Amino acid sequence: MGQIRVIPKWLLYAIIALFWWGIFGFLGKVGADRISPSQMQIFFTIGMVPVAVVCAFRLKFRIATERLGVAYSLLMGVIAALGSLAFFAAMKTGKASLIAPATSLYPALTVVLAVIFLKEKLNKVQLCGLFLAMVSIVILST
Repeated sequence: MGQIRVIPKWLLYAIIALFWWGIFGFLGKVGADRISPSQMQIFFTIGMVPVAVVCAFRLKFRIATERLGVAYSLLMGVIAALGSLAFFAAMKTGKASLIAPATSLYPALTVVLAVIFLKEKLNKVQLCGLFLAMVSIVILST
């Protein structure tokens, strides 16, 4: 009998994130065609509240006390808001078929920062993949 391969939990979550972010990008375009980027950001933030409330309930409203972790989370929220505001502005003025792939290269910056600051290592195949991702944006934008 064949062995059943279990998908790693991180990969399952990554696939779920890809699904939701794919829909996020599409809705960003159809919404930005109708209201301003600033209004998109306001309603986007309001839309996050129910998810935050569910998370708070699941944690029984126990708030983290590790200050650096909280600070990084808050800073991440500000940075995500700035990024989404720029994303909505791009969607307002451009084509989703170009903007979505270009902005989806943000993990390349994450990889570079992880290599520099966290001293993570990349093998040759991973470096090649990073390079090809950059090339793909050039190809898509022509």
